[in-house]
Amino acid sequence: MPSFRFLPRRALATLAGVVLAASLAFQPLAAGASQPDTDIILGEPESERQDAANDRPNIEARNAIVMSADGTVYFEREADAQVKIASITKVMTAILAIENASLDDMVTVDHAAATVGQSSANLKEGDTLTMEAALRALLIPSGNDAAMAIATTVGAKIDPASTDPWGTFVQAMNDKAAEIGMASTKFTNPHGLDFDGWEGDMHSSAHDVATMLAYAMKNETFRQIDSSDNNVITVTGADGKQRDITMRRYNTILGQGGNIGGKTGSTYEALSCFAGVFSREPGGEIYSIVLGCEEDEQRLAESMALADWYYNHTVDYPVVNTKQTTPDGEPLIARAPHADWTDKSVDVTTTDTGSTVVLFSLAGEVEQDVELQTITGDVTEGQSVGTLTLSQDGKELASVELVSAENVEAPDPLSWILVQLDRVVRFVTGQPGTAELEVIADAPDALEVDAA
Repeated sequence: MPSFRFLPRRALATLAGVVLAASLAFQPLAAGASQPDTDIILGEPESERQDAANDRPNIEARNAIVMSADGTVYFEREADAQVKIASITKVMTAILAIENASLDDMVTVDHAAATVGQSSANLKEGDTLTMEAALRALLIPSGNDAAMAIATTVGAKIDPASTDPWGTFVQAMNDKAAEIGMASTKFTNPHGLDFDGWEGDMHSSAHDVATMLAYAMKNETFRQIDSSDNNVITVTGADGKQRDITMRRYNTILGQGGNIGGKTGSTYEALSCFAGVFSREPGGEIYSIVLGCEEDEQRLAESMALADWYYNHTVDYPVVNTKQTTPDGEPLIARAPHADWTDKSVDVTTTDTGSTVVLFSLAGEVEQDVELQTITGDVTEGQSVGTLTLSQDGKELASVELVSAENVEAPDPLSWILVQLDRVVRFVTGQPGTAELEVIADAPDALEVDAA
């Protein structure tokens, strides 16, 4: 919902912001950007991490979060503070509509919906339209009128006996929020207005918004509607005549920099907000939420800046890192002792030579663990001898099977006797009874791989 619709005193500032944003091509705004030590990366405040400046997001948003589809939180700024979220509320409205109605259900626009004001899809009293069209009117131009009409229609489906379908819908919004873990959220209407009679105890948080958006994006219908490039809907007026409505999209970065969807919002208290969905490789899908920005264009620039920060620190990390090879040209991972001999080892490699794992370079040191079985008897090339496992910050990233790179025979009877005699001598002289394990592969620093 664009702020200039109800903030005329900021019209000039908004216009200036448009020009500035265009010139910067949605790069982070320099003025006012900050890197407070209260910012949190992977659960640890910068007061303790002290990352280099170029490894820290530099944004102005009051509240922000970057979360992946698996729930990992990479960045937080006052992400659990209870704040207004304006029209981002409509994500929950869409969730309930999709889960409780069919896309071909008909939605009727009553007087309350047609006169709610502010951000609008230009619906009129008596209009009828499909639920699919109503959802596009809700998400593309952030139509408050569509939100009201959807709430009344879906509320009646949720509880056909209710005399207050609108109130039933709002209660269902809060029930759903509790169900999916939005612990800091309370909804009081389906559109997010918090002024001109819509004041109330409504609030959410950047963390809850990310949780809600992640839940919504699991639904293919939501994904398709939110990312739709079709901004024209057809409605039937009270007079029975059909008309097309061309809607303005406020997520103007859709399709840029991996943006595949999201929801804008603006009010006096919430300021300018954006819940953005991005998908790039490596790194997959993330939710980049910024709340409390001063200008509409800033919210888009800073959400993109957070996405850039995340993807710039994702690395395709090789699972096997070694510069040495076996005589046959395979990667040499280790030389493992053969337990039946005092002086022989087995070259160890893997058949999974080219595998990589996507990791976040700021998540800590990558650790490698090579576990080898006790090797005895005749060894054949390709025989399983152990595993190599990579982990980061205590989380296992990948594991590959290790195999023998050569054939090694067990000692014959005479050789076995000589080996035992050799072991006695070694015991007396304090020497090891077998060849020593030599691990050739290592785990380079993730930041070094990132820089490369």
